[in-house]
Amino acid sequence: MDVVVERFRRQLAYPAVGVSGQERLAKSKIAIVGLGALGSTIAERLARCGVGWIRLIDRDWVELDNLPRQALYTLHDAEYHLPKSIAAANHIAAIDPKIHVEPKVCDLSHRNAVELLQGVDIVLDGTDNFEARYLINDVCVSLGSPWVHAGIIGASGQAMLVEPGKTACFRCLLPDPPPIESMQTCDSVGVLGPAVGVIASWQALLSMKWMVQGGKERMSHDEQLGQSANTSTLSIFELWSGEVRNVSLHRMPNCPTCVEKRFEFLAGTGVSDTKVLCGKNAVQIHVPEGRKVDLAMLSERLRKSGTVFETPFLVRFSVDSYRITVFPDGRGIVDGTENPDEARKIFSRWIGS
Repeated sequence: MDVVVERFRRQLAYPAVGVSGQERLAKSKIAIVGLGALGSTIAERLARCGVGWIRLIDRDWVELDNLPRQALYTLHDAEYHLPKSIAAANHIAAIDPKIHVEPKVCDLSHRNAVELLQGVDIVLDGTDNFEARYLINDVCVSLGSPWVHAGIIGASGQAMLVEPGKTACFRCLLPDPPPIESMQTCDSVGVLGPAVGVIASWQALLSMKWMVQGGKERMSHDEQLGQSANTSTLSIFELWSGEVRNVSLHRMPNCPTCVEKRFEFLAGTGVSDTKVLCGKNAVQIHVPEGRKVDLAMLSERLRKSGTVFETPFLVRFSVDSYRITVFPDGRGIVDGTENPDEARKIFSRWIGS
């Protein structure tokens, strides 16, 4: 028996895939942005399905508290602080050494996003912050590339396929980033590993269907729901209670991204920036202009996770070896590091972005 046929025989037996679908998977190129709980699971699922070319993009490293929900990684990865993209590439090579894997140890930004996301057939969102999702949306809409968005917190998640020119985009779903003080993060609220697996597997399935169909047909799932052009299906999962529902998302008539073609996040006008504060072992994070913070609300949210000091002018939050100060204009200072990437990680983890 042919090795490929033997390896994928049960997948080949499924009529919607078959030989032609498996061949399309083998020829497909994908990029996964963020290799945490969602992204690492997506990477493993699609590698095992037979996707032939995978670009892995992540700025982070494997830590011990990743292991309960990031199933691709091992204790060895955490002990050696391996970058997630490198660790993921190693494990994918162990699953199938024939897969072409490109690990990229970097932070996706407006400066490198086009270079990192062009030349692939579909992009998968494994990120944990809104800024990155708006940036992915900008790049994919500008390039005409499909992408699969998802997010999860606690046991609640959502996912949808965005096909530029055919469906609504992420900014139709969420025209502007939510207020910083209202953002919940996995560190402040928690997340359940089995729930992550469900959402990531759904993302992988959405992208697999798109690749198997050659990207030429609308998703049969949408057709069954009677979806029209310019409409996306947002699947919402309340997994603790076992509820799943599909919502039709229509293209926003004045969407800045998919209608007006204004790519603010790609241009760098809608993104935050960092600056090392000389001699202070701290990094200052500037958020996009116009974002304001309700300090009282932010303080109330953070008190569950660490020590909070609040004045009318700032909120100071201490956790582990870091101290994060947030001002009403959204600007923040992370004390305890002079590494901008680490500071952004800590700020995003506890405050949001």
